[in-house]
Amino acid sequence: MNKRILIISADNLGISIDQVPYQRFEYLKYPVLIGEKEYRESEIYSASWLMERFIKEKITAKSSSLSRAEMTNLIEKNVNNYDLIIQVVMGSNMSAATFNIAEEVKEKFKDRIPVINIDSRQVVGGIGAVLLRLIDIIETTDDVEGIKKQAEELVVNTFSYYVTPDLNYLYRGGRIGKAKALLGSVLRVLPVIGLMGDDPEGVVVPVGQGRTYKQVNSLIINSIREKMNEKKADKITISIISGDESNSEAINGLRQELVSSVPVEKLVTGKLHLVEAIYMGPGGYGITVCMK
Repeated sequence: MNKRILIISADNLGISIDQVPYQRFEYLKYPVLIGEKEYRESEIYSASWLMERFIKEKITAKSSSLSRAEMTNLIEKNVNNYDLIIQVVMGSNMSAATFNIAEEVKEKFKDRIPVINIDSRQVVGGIGAVLLRLIDIIETTDDVEGIKKQAEELVVNTFSYYVTPDLNYLYRGGRIGKAKALLGSVLRVLPVIGLMGDDPEGVVVPVGQGRTYKQVNSLIINSIREKMNEKKADKITISIISGDESNSEAINGLRQELVSSVPVEKLVTGKLHLVEAIYMGPGGYGITVCMK
């Protein structure tokens, strides 16, 4: 690799920053809003801190888009030190504002440095998986068009599954209606939702539901195996599992079932950032698999 390539992403990767095996990496922090107050991840303001507030105070938290000024300043700081900048961005389906800002910033620097914006079509571990596979790609080529083509193939072969136990949390966040939240609470339903990289709309889809973590974990593994058959994939190149650490038993159960059922080249146990607690909610966890 002859080109000096900088990768930029944000703190919604489903993995800690020190799990990114690439020295030329910079990241931005998503703002998290609780009422009128804004927070950024720090030693104090962590995912576990926010989960605890969800449970004890029944708060509602929201995230905002990345800052245009911060993204611009980060590229400006590095523009003379690199030959190519790649930004791995949260799915435009989940944050159109962030992706549009990335496109505007790309246009701003078009005469100074090439910038590739990769729409991951993912959140949390999905973005982290795309990032880690991208690092593998640029270790084999620094051709801009080659990177774009392989990145597109990578995105459409990346699939994520999420379990969100607290339906009342989803209701408070405006994601489901009150009747559905109450019904789910009475029936103790554990919903599984997915983000499928090959879905051109990039929308969250229902995968199924169960009443125990064992049931939903089996549902997820069966869904992964069905997707592997559909894609004619004989293995998973990388998988990231991350979630609320207080639900470690369910997370470990999913990991064990994956390892015993599917060939996986690399399995990463991730860690949630502050902003990701918003997507997961108390007890929430998820898995991403790449088949490319």
